Amino acid sequence: MSYFLIVSFCGVTGVAFFLIGAVTQQHITYTRVKTVANQDPYVYRSRHRLYSALGFLGVDSDTSPAGTRSSEKERRNKSTKLVANEEGRSVVEKAMSWGSSRLKKVIFFMAFSLGKRDSYEGEDIENVNKIMKYGFPGMDDIHIYKNFVVSYDRRNRIAHWVCECLGVDCLMQRDPRTLVKPTEYITDYAIPSMFSPTMRDFRNSDWVGGHMASPQNYKCDFVKFLETYKFPNIVPIHRGLKTNIWQKLEHYVRLLTLRSDAVYVYTGPMFMPQRITFRNWAIRHHVMGVNTVAVPTHFFKVIISEQKGDFDLPYMEGYVVPNADVDKNMDLRSFLSDIRDIEHFAGLKFYEGKVRNELGMSIVENPNMEYDLNIE
Repeated sequence: MSYFLIVSFCGVTGVAFFLIGAVTQQHITYTRVKTVANQDPYVYRSRHRLYSALGFLGVDSDTSPAGTRSSEKERRNKSTKLVANEEGRSVVEKAMSWGSSRLKKVIFFMAFSLGKRDSYEGEDIENVNKIMKYGFPGMDDIHIYKNFVVSYDRRNRIAHWVCECLGVDCLMQRDPRTLVKPTEYITDYAIPSMFSPTMRDFRNSDWVGGHMASPQNYKCDFVKFLETYKFPNIVPIHRGLKTNIWQKLEHYVRLLTLRSDAVYVYTGPMFMPQRITFRNWAIRHHVMGVNTVAVPTHFFKVIISEQKGDFDLPYMEGYVVPNADVDKNMDLRSFLSDIRDIEHFAGLKFYEGKVRNELGMSIVENPNMEYDLNIE
């Protein structure tokens, strides 16, 4: 019995070493052929036949079955396949490529899992396609929530932008649990603590916390309502602005939603330059708290409404509001802004590609202005 085990072990070892040697030799030969092909035109023209002759363990062959001859078109297609397939690959290269692809998937999964919320479910990820229907203005530190998406600015400890999709159904319902507001903002542990503000930063400050995605938009769902109180959705805002013009603008968005099929809203901070001397400009803004949370000089809202009735194409309009105590009697029309100006100062790009050409960019003939903007 022991003799049989020894023979079997030697046989398996011999076959294993033979396969290792064959694979190694094939890889070395492939490498040499590729090196010579870059220097010798004849070898370069014959490289496909050489790769076929070196075929081993599943490497595609360029030869046709016996008794048949490939057409010129088929040969050209096969040649194109080989070129697209990195001019032929050895078993070692295929194994390394396979391992690399699997490793990337594992890294992506782990990175995505770090930002996974307790309330996340599979269908929430699918909502990204719906929320971001008109594209990502930027791709910095993306965080996905149930009904809005945040691009987070770690240096300033606030969001670059927040995108949300509003529908009529959620505005027409009310979860009784949303009648009670959280007493403090909620920490999002997907963001490192060194880049996140805390409640201490907002205490004894001239500014209060403002919501990029308004909690009033999500009274139908308690989880969505709570997510709007997470710090990535909170920015320092002047108290006078929050309780007057900003509240009117949020109310206008909800009013527009009731008159539209769907409304997509991009909201974010802006840091506008100020003139120092006749020829010199500078960007000056406050910071607050021990975490030096940046206080924006302005805020923007870019709204896309998919209209009901005769409006076949969605309509876009933009607003820029200073982060200051603005007269509450001012009309919202006075804050209308060109989308291109918002892109320029916010460093974002809205609606890439063909979709942009389909959107009305003018703010003069705006059908939405028929609605009552001066909401009490």
